[in-house]
Amino acid sequence: MNVDVSPGEGVPLLVCNGIGANLELLDPLVEALQLVEGRRIPVIRFDAPGTGGSPTTLLPLRMPALARTLGRLVTELGHDQVDVLGISWGGALAQEFARRNGKLCRRVVLCATSMGMVMVPARPSVLLTLASPLRYFGPRHMKETGQRIYGGGFGSDPAVAARFATHTRAPDPRGYYWQIAAGIGWTSAHYLQLLRQEVLVVAGDDDPIIPLVNARVMTRLLRRGRLHVVRGGGHLALLTHAGELVPLIHDFLTEGEPKC
Repeated sequence: MNVDVSPGEGVPLLVCNGIGANLELLDPLVEALQLVEGRRIPVIRFDAPGTGGSPTTLLPLRMPALARTLGRLVTELGHDQVDVLGISWGGALAQEFARRNGKLCRRVVLCATSMGMVMVPARPSVLLTLASPLRYFGPRHMKETGQRIYGGGFGSDPAVAARFATHTRAPDPRGYYWQIAAGIGWTSAHYLQLLRQEVLVVAGDDDPIIPLVNARVMTRLLRRGRLHVVRGGGHLALLTHAGELVPLIHDFLTEGEPKC
């Protein structure tokens, strides 16, 4: 598995990316987290099998198997505790990681994600687009589909859209479909209320992929959940609304710790 570790102090943040997305797409988030006043948060990123620099597995791995793999990765890196942040598909993996690695996982940030099969779905046209990795194969495809499926002004900021397209590495199509397969039949609806970690749920009110109602339901189920709604934010609000979200996430992850 291709792994990148950005140095810092204190509890590291393990980041789980969206379906088909390579770790370099989160460079702006990592850079911004490193610039916030206070503790410089160490960040662990990885490419899921079949994306970026990670080879495709022979057979698909289910969410529980992927969560156990991440637990071993954290341990092998020498950490006895991490926070986890998951985006979209990676949010499902983050939930499963928190469930299966209770001693390792301290806090959870869930961005633009849902409870899996038990959710209010996107429109059929959006789901059809997501069923193919075509958008990752060249800037033209990303430009054509980005605004329609990501929302939140993704296409209205040329700099954000251009950087996203430039840093995209097309996934292995088989690896992309293996990620889809990992989520088939998966849901966290039956165990969200059992999670002991503090959870920050972040959702945009203009997300065509994950309607906002999903975040509201998840927050109600969580024991220690809090919801932040990004007004005008879409599926990639972490990039388009970084000025609002990065300080919020940093404060959540360092809450109760002494400021430098």
